[in-house]
Amino acid sequence: MEIFTEKLQNILMPVANALNNNKRLTALKNGMMMTIPLTIIGGIFCLLAIPPVPAGIEGTNFFFKFLVMWQTWAANYSEVLMPVYNLTIGFIAVYVAFGVAYELAKEFKINGLAAGFCSIFIFFLTSAAPFNVEGAGSVISMGNLGGVGMFYAIIVAFLVCEIFRFCKEREFKIKLPEQVPPNVAAPFESLIPFVIATLLFVILNMLSMSFFEANMCRLVYIVIQPLLSASGSLPSVIFISILLSLFWFMGIHGNNLVGAVLTPITTANLAINAQVIMTGEGTMTPLAGAFMTIFGNWMSYPAMMLAFFLVAKSAHLKSIRKLAIIPDLFNINEPLTFGVPIVMNVLLALPIMICNIIMCTIGYIVMNSGMVNSIYVTVPFTCPGVINLFLSTGDLRTIFMWVAMFAVDVIILLPFVKLYDKQMLAEENKQS
Repeated sequence: MEIFTEKLQNILMPVANALNNNKRLTALKNGMMMTIPLTIIGGIFCLLAIPPVPAGIEGTNFFFKFLVMWQTWAANYSEVLMPVYNLTIGFIAVYVAFGVAYELAKEFKINGLAAGFCSIFIFFLTSAAPFNVEGAGSVISMGNLGGVGMFYAIIVAFLVCEIFRFCKEREFKIKLPEQVPPNVAAPFESLIPFVIATLLFVILNMLSMSFFEANMCRLVYIVIQPLLSASGSLPSVIFISILLSLFWFMGIHGNNLVGAVLTPITTANLAINAQVIMTGEGTMTPLAGAFMTIFGNWMSYPAMMLAFFLVAKSAHLKSIRKLAIIPDLFNINEPLTFGVPIVMNVLLALPIMICNIIMCTIGYIVMNSGMVNSIYVTVPFTCPGVINLFLSTGDLRTIFMWVAMFAVDVIILLPFVKLYDKQMLAEENKQS
């Protein structure tokens, strides 16, 4: 076991260090984190505007009457509810363009606000440039401003920051006298990289329009769409589940590390799924939002907690279950991870991994087949798993699905928990 653990450390630690120390991935992760409040607000209003009401439902009981009333209210106030969604999830790429550029600029020690504003400007210019409509004046299309344009927004943010850094390192800037206050001089110092970025992207956009009849944003989406489909496939979901479990086994926060790469994918898919719900057009993608954690640790850890209550006799596990029960209900799993511990504990980490792989596979298959909705709403992570899944999908059937899957997790974990509990009892008896 020690040899296995050592080899695993030799493989995973360099990966963890590389992810942790990469400035672009750190900026990407932090920039995406800035959009969480927007996706939560947008998700709530999306759910309010499109109630989870089955077709043909009638007010035959109190609950059905409530759903019918909700549906009627949503229809009457659609003009109030929809703009909130349109300017949050439907506008998510714009916020990503600013957030990622701002965070990467901080990593590069350049002007974050200047880079962020330049990134937004370039993104609009090459993805949603205004055009004239008779009787309406200048308008912009929002088709590229949601999930479709998110990866292009990240590319823009990265390139803009590289241009700003290049100019700073070579001192390409308009120098003003020392007597000029810094807040007045800063905009002029950012003017040259701003102009360079504008000219570069205008030329690239013109070439894209000439050769591909699509602006830069749409061209990037066409190119990466097959990669997005591949990254959201079942084999990818299984691989991510294994990787997350291995990092947690090593005591490394797997969600933070993998999230730097995974969050842009799941957030883009979340926005696309929300658009499908709103318009009724397109196909939803299972790997969206908090899919990996809802069907992963947010299910398997509570299942392990229940197993502790069912079979644990050792003083150690009895004390852990008392201390960890409340945090665990709200998806705060660290008391179990480090208190049991599950870190470096193959006897418990292995069945957790098995549960996560099985449940993510089942969740993917069920959602991909259309038996239940895929996730299209961001819910605060402290919301208990079953409620989180229901609210994030707006589908009542997911409650029964979660309960059944949770029961299977408990069954899988029980024999391993029993065995570990026997080991704890034996050690406690020796000490006494």
